[in-house]
Formats: sequence, structure tokens, C-alpha cells
Amino acid sequence: MTTTASDTTIVKEITINVPAENIFAAITDPKQLPQWWGEPGKYQVTAMESDLRVGGRWKTTGTSADGTTFAVEGVYRLVDRPRLLEMTWNYDWEQGAAETVVRYELTETNGVTHLRVEHSGFGTKESRDNHNDGWDQVLSWMTAYVTKG
Repeated sequence: MTTTASDTTIVKEITINVPAENIFAAITDPKQLPQWWGEPGKYQVTAMESDLRVGGRWKTTGTSADGTTFAVEGVYRLVDRPRLLEMTWNYDWEQGAAETVVRYELTETNGVTHLRVEHSGFGTKESRDNHNDGWDQVLSWMTAYVTKG
């Protein structure tokens, strides 16, 4: 995995030996995403709602390691299945957090997909750093899920 970061943006790049459609479905399908986003003892998404269209809303809810609930929600800004997904990202565990934007770019060649995730708009370095660590874990969980066969 390659990571690049500026004061307000994180970029993660990874190549996964599966078609782009499998990855796109894993990040947008309310039946799939709760199966892989999280792990016991850390945090886990338990439900997802998704109106997958430009202007459609999405929301995930889950449980943190200490048992408190959390939510992340937003609006889809770009949807070009299975090549591009961009959405706003609003989370509830940090008071006064800025709305950020997550963009997934998927490029498939012969059944192998290069995934570029850009998360931008952080208001503080601390928030950016926390999300940077989080994306490493999330992409690891997602890779394990989509490659399990």
C-alpha cells in the first residue's frame, strides 16, 4: 500500500487481484459492507443504508470498542460504477468535525484492480492522522473480504 498525505488530505493506493466490480460492491452494498468493515475489540459497522445515485444519501452505524455507537453519513457526489465513487463523509465521534470527502478511483486491468482512495477536507492534523491509520485498517479488512473467494 502506498500512502501520501498533505495537511488536509490522505491518499491510499493498493492493487487487489479481483475485478473492480467486486470492490465497488463491497463498499456500496448494504449487505456486504457490514460483513467486513471492522473487527471485534476495535470497532464494527453493524448496518448500512445506501441510495446509490448522485445526490443519494448513505449512512453506516456501528459499535466502537467500548460499546458506544457511532454513525458516518453523507451524500453521493459522483457515481460511475465500477470506476468512480465520491461521497461526503460526516462522522459523529468528533465534536465540530469538518465535513470531508472520500473518493474511490478503481482501474481494472485483466481482473486486477488498482484502488486509489482520497480522503480530503480535514480541519485538523489530528483528525487527518486518525483517519490515516483508520484507512490502513479498513483497506486491509476490505482486501481480505474481496479476495476470500
